[in-house]
Amino acid sequence: MSERPFMQLYVSDFVGDTLQLSTEQIGAYMLLLMAMWNAGGRLPDDDAKLARVARLSLKKWRAIGPDLLTFFEREAGEIGHKRLTRELNKARVKSEARAAAGSRGGAATALKTKAHSQANAGTLPRHFPDSRNQSEKASAFSRENAQHLSLAGKNRTDPIFSGKKPGWQRPKTHLDAANAIIEEIRTHDRSRTAAGDQGAGSDVLMLPAIRPD
Repeated sequence: MSERPFMQLYVSDFVGDTLQLSTEQIGAYMLLLMAMWNAGGRLPDDDAKLARVARLSLKKWRAIGPDLLTFFEREAGEIGHKRLTRELNKARVKSEARAAAGSRGGAATALKTKAHSQANAGTLPRHFPDSRNQSEKASAFSRENAQHLSLAGKNRTDPIFSGKKPGWQRPKTHLDAANAIIEEIRTHDRSRTAAGDQGAGSDVLMLPAIRPD
């Protein structure tokens, strides 16, 4: 793809300069200008090559070519065009200026992005205030754990992490209630046995829902 995507055409000047040309000559002239634009401003001064550019036979080119070549400068085996060269240089300057501006804009954007990232990195701890609290809690927990372990070494019967508040009592269960009843009956039986009652000791076995230990 050409680096020069369009060629500026001054219609009034073109029409005024080509009044003496035929339709066929104007078409060949335009093809020569466009090929010269894409080639960077110069074409070889060779009849066979210029005939191919103008899409004419060599015989036809030699018939109309001399009139067309009056619009061009012929030098060192090449042909050029003053107006086209001037417009080509203007387009080149504009293209280089846009490229330079784009490069500067890209560099500025990169610096802005970097500065923004550094600013975010600097303010990150303030966005998460719980992080320091969590560290302090973890440190306090470690100290408390060490104290419990030290106490446990002195008294193995104390739980390290019972999770129970002082005065806590385990809730009563159905088994606790049954054992309490059995213990009361056994206490009663012991009293009867001491008094010489031969039927003592059979009351627990008569309870269908309770089995002695």
